[in-house]
Amino acid sequence: MLLDTDKTALEPAQLAKTLEDYFAGEVHTTPAFTPTLKAGRDMLDNFKLSGYASTRNHLDGGVSRLNPYVTWGVFTLLELQEAVKGTGSPKDYQKFVSELAWKAYFREVFLAIGGRAYDSLEPYKYPTSKKDELPEATEDAETGLDCIDSIVDELKETGYLHNHKRLWFAAYLVHYQNIEWWHGEDLFYHYLLDGEPGPNALSWQWVASTFSNKPYYFNAANMRKYGHAPCDGAPFDASYEALDKKYFSGHSDGGYAKRPSEQPRTDGLWPVPSLVQEPGARPLVLLHAERLSDKAVVLEAVPDAPVLVALDGTRLREEQPSFMRLHWAVSLAANLVNTLKHQGREAELMLFESAEEVSNYARAKNCESLAAPDSWHPETWHTLNELDEALAVSVVPDEAFAQVAASLRSFSSYWKKAQKEALRR
Repeated sequence: MLLDTDKTALEPAQLAKTLEDYFAGEVHTTPAFTPTLKAGRDMLDNFKLSGYASTRNHLDGGVSRLNPYVTWGVFTLLELQEAVKGTGSPKDYQKFVSELAWKAYFREVFLAIGGRAYDSLEPYKYPTSKKDELPEATEDAETGLDCIDSIVDELKETGYLHNHKRLWFAAYLVHYQNIEWWHGEDLFYHYLLDGEPGPNALSWQWVASTFSNKPYYFNAANMRKYGHAPCDGAPFDASYEALDKKYFSGHSDGGYAKRPSEQPRTDGLWPVPSLVQEPGARPLVLLHAERLSDKAVVLEAVPDAPVLVALDGTRLREEQPSFMRLHWAVSLAANLVNTLKHQGREAELMLFESAEEVSNYARAKNCESLAAPDSWHPETWHTLNELDEALAVSVVPDEAFAQVAASLRSFSSYWKKAQKEALRR
C-alpha cells in the first residue's frame, strides 16, 4: 500500500481510517516529540552534555530525550557520539557513550537470539510464583498510588518516560505486584514512541532478573531522591533491607538461582554477511523502519537511484501499536519522503505486507536490484534475505558504533570489549 505523504500520513483522522487494522485503542495523539527529521536535529543541536553524568538520573536532569529519533534511525548511535564529542567534560562524555552502549548491547542480544527475547531467558533469581495477568487497575492508572498511576498516565498521554520512571514502574509491577514481566513489556511497547521490540523486552528481563544476576528494585526514598512524587505509605516505602526480606526472601544478591553457563555471544559479523556488498545494477534504495534518515550511507552510495521508504505492515499488524505510536512512525517516514523529494530524489512511502510487494514495486520502477541500510532487527534481515531471492540485495552499512566479538552475558562483558573501539575515536 502506497501512502500519500502530503495528506494521509499527516492527518490523524485520515490515517486512522486508512490504517484501522494496524492499531488497537482510541485515536489519540499528543506525542512529546515532533515526528520530523528537523525536530530531531534541532534537539541534538540544543543538547548540552555538560552535567550529564551527575544529573541524568534526576527527572529534571540533563538527559538528551533523543531516543525516539534513535529508535527509528534518524540518528545512528555513532552519529550521536560524534555530535556530542568535545561538548562536555570527559566524565560526561564517557557516561553518555556508555549509555549509548547499553542500547548497542541490547540490540546485539536481540540480533543473537531473535524471538527468544520474549520468553524468560533464565529463572527469576528469587523464590516467586508470578501472576500471568495485568491488573486492570494498573493498566488504567487506578492503583491508588499517585507515584505509579502518574507514570502510566504520562506513558499513554505522551509516548515517553524518563528512564528512571521506566525502571520504577517495571520493578513495581514485576516485584511488588508479582506480575510476569511480559505484561509490562507489552504495555510499554504499545505506547512508547522509542520502544524497540527486542531491547524493550530485554530491559524488562534485566529488571525482572530473568536476564541478569539479581532483580532491580527501588524504594520510595529513591523516588523522592530523584524528583518523583512521594509514595508515602506505599508497600515499597521501606528500607532496602526490609524490602529484601519481604519480597525477595533475602535472595536479592542472586542466592536462589544462578545464571546458566551458556549465554549469547556476538561474533562481530553481520547476520547475513553475503548481503553486505556493493550496490548492484539499477538499484532501488529501500529505507526501512530502523533507518529513517536522509543521511544513510546507502543514499550516498547510489545518489541517482529512486527511494522506497518501506514500513513492515505485517509486523505492525501483529504488534498492534497505539495509534499515537503508529501515527508518529508513519509521519516521520512521510517527512523523510518529503525531505528526499525536496532534495530532488524520487521517493515514495509504502506499508508492505509481503516481500513480493516490494520486489514488484522495484520491477515497476525498472530497477534490477535493491540497496538497503543495515539493521538491528532480525526480522528486517529476514525480509532482506527473502527479497534477495527475487532481486539482488545489497546491504550498505552505516559505520558501526562497535563491531566486536564478545560475550553478551552482561553489559559489562560486552562493554569490556566494545569500549576500546568506541572510546578511542
